[in-house]
Amino acid sequence: MKFDITLIFTVAAVWAVLALAYALAPWSGMIGYAWVWGFGAALFLGLGLALRRASAAHLKVEGRS
Repeated sequence: MKFDITLIFTVAAVWAVLALAYALAPWSGMIGYAWVWGFGAALFLGLGLALRRASAAHLKVEGRS
């Protein structure tokens, strides 16, 4: 399960880097792509945080903290 959460955070980081790259691109038409990649990064970050919280709650219920 920890590998899955790490993978989600890695995807969020890659998407954030792509959003930054598109935002800083010298072509003005790329800013729309930056919004898309940025939204995707935020979505994956939220998913990763939710999974981490659920995993911690599951371990606490099992008594393995």
